[in-house]
Amino acid sequence: MDSLHTHSRRAVLGAGIAVAGGGLLAASAGSSGASTAPESRPEQDRASSGRYVDPHGPEVADAESRRASSGRVRRLYLEARRERIDIGGRTVPTWVYGDRLPGDVVRVTAGDTLSVVLANSLPQSTTVHWHGLDLRNDMDGVPDVTQRMVQPGSSFHYRFRVTRPGTYWMHPHVGVQQDHGLYAPLIVDDPREPLEYDHEWVVVLDDWLDGVDGSNPDAVLDELNHGRGAMHGGNGSGHDGHGSGHDGNSSGSGHGSGAGHTRKDTDGRTSSHESHSSSHAAAHGTGRHHEPVSHGGQGRFDGGATDAGPAGRPGLPPLLDGLVPHVNRPALDGLGLGLGLANSGLNSAGLGSVPPHGMTASAATSASAGAASMATARASRSARRDDGTGHGKHGRSGPSRLLPSDSRSSVLGGMPGNVNYPYHLINGRTKWDPETFRCRPGDRVRIRFINAGGDTAYRVALGGHRMTVTHTDGNPVEHVRAEQLLIGMAERYDVMVTARSGVFPLVAVADGKGRNKTALAVLRTAGGRTGDPSVHPRELDGPLMTAERLRAHESVRARRRQPDRILTMKLTGTMAKFDWAINGRPYTPSQRYPIRGGERVRLVFRNDTDMWHPMHLHGHSFWLPDGGPRKDTTVMQPGQRLAVEFDADNPGLWMLHCHNVYHSESGMMTILGYLRD
Repeated sequence: MDSLHTHSRRAVLGAGIAVAGGGLLAASAGSSGASTAPESRPEQDRASSGRYVDPHGPEVADAESRRASSGRVRRLYLEARRERIDIGGRTVPTWVYGDRLPGDVVRVTAGDTLSVVLANSLPQSTTVHWHGLDLRNDMDGVPDVTQRMVQPGSSFHYRFRVTRPGTYWMHPHVGVQQDHGLYAPLIVDDPREPLEYDHEWVVVLDDWLDGVDGSNPDAVLDELNHGRGAMHGGNGSGHDGHGSGHDGNSSGSGHGSGAGHTRKDTDGRTSSHESHSSSHAAAHGTGRHHEPVSHGGQGRFDGGATDAGPAGRPGLPPLLDGLVPHVNRPALDGLGLGLGLANSGLNSAGLGSVPPHGMTASAATSASAGAASMATARASRSARRDDGTGHGKHGRSGPSRLLPSDSRSSVLGGMPGNVNYPYHLINGRTKWDPETFRCRPGDRVRIRFINAGGDTAYRVALGGHRMTVTHTDGNPVEHVRAEQLLIGMAERYDVMVTARSGVFPLVAVADGKGRNKTALAVLRTAGGRTGDPSVHPRELDGPLMTAERLRAHESVRARRRQPDRILTMKLTGTMAKFDWAINGRPYTPSQRYPIRGGERVRLVFRNDTDMWHPMHLHGHSFWLPDGGPRKDTTVMQPGQRLAVEFDADNPGLWMLHCHNVYHSESGMMTILGYLRD
């Protein structure tokens, strides 16, 4: 499959709107000193919840109003749905955003307001988390903390200002839904972009098992954690609901037919848009078109209309009725967006007495009754999971997907993960039918790498080339040359390469997970055969670039300052019990580690487990020590101790968790809560 749609830096900055296609359619229109040890203990007294900033409170709205704004609003429609997806030589039933894997690239420019209507056509409740963005707290997508889950047939309107340029992505924060296929890149362009390049490619790495020989991530989670299910959303609905989604019948219609069209790149060359392969490449190689695009009559290109909306609260897109065919219409009263109450204990967990976003009292009452009915149904499904229907002890109908216990990675300091994935993908394609990126010899290319995997770290190299690392987790670094990169789950790296003449493999190795566990894409600047799908470029034997070897660019370097608060985060748990936790306490939504606005906070991570963990902080980015890069996700090896620091400048309740989805949903999560002044 060819990736013919590339764009230059000038095209990136000039278009200013997301690609319309698939499921994303553009619509018109202080503390004085370091804390003592007890401050490292979570607050779990619900009676004291009033001490903390409410995600829907005035502090959050005030912080949003102070964020820089260009006045432009990017409006999109996002449908989470069941679909059958070709991953390159094999078609699998799964869950996706829109009708492709990964979901279409979302592009905005720093200073824009992103306005997205999520329509949930899944059999499970869901949310969207905007990974890496320092956005307003009530839009963060964490169930039971910042919002109620969006029930099947309902919708939610996410609206927030986007301020920092960089490479980000989006995924659910419910159970292991991310590992089904619900993810998409989110690129924030810099209006004063300092880099010069001819093309930009978005490269999404993923480990894949969903729909393969009866496998699904919910069953894997149950097998790993001995049937305890997920911390967010539970597994009762997961087995039954997801199983019903694997019959090949999607509940929603497709957007776009894949019919071909041609366009001119900014250098005057013509490229074609053909069926799945090049339409998918267009989404992940360019991220946008110059011309208005219409798909199935369901959306229109506005080019940057503005919509102020209610002060401090997200507004309602004026064309909702025309855009969202699958929304539960009876719930569309008041402001017009129905949001299901999926957890009856939410008020005591994090949202206080705030009603469901966009709901009237009558709709909320109706949704509460629906939530009780759903809870009863989930309990019934859970009780009959082992009813002898062939789904096995953990609801599994396919082979076991557990990684052998003797698997080892010297790079990761021990066992490389928990799951033995049958496939590894680049932009939704296996190495037997890889995506092809095309350009001319001598072209400068910016590659944005995103690891959307659930359980796998990748070593990445481009055969015949050395990469220049320019960013990590959206933040600029001092440029450094690299032969291969280590990218943990949820990490992002931007690199620059100057294309040579020929055909070259872009390879991602699932480190420690077995022979030939690789993903592949192809860089083509001339004729010639593609080569062996299991190719091993010599760059994979060269020095390995990791985050601690990078240095922050001066524009994002930390100011020297003593920490006002020190929080110790000890990572605990064992493979045998799969009892992952932070400070020995498995996650509950009522946990709070207190911090205060304006503080410099030091997080001291201590990995007391035999596994590695990529630790991610929501709503903020932190600095690695000794002038290291600014990041939101960092890899912790077994036995490692690492102190990172961040400035508490974004009020609310924020998750801190391992981004191995099987670890987080088994307990390795907690919450940092801003104290009220």
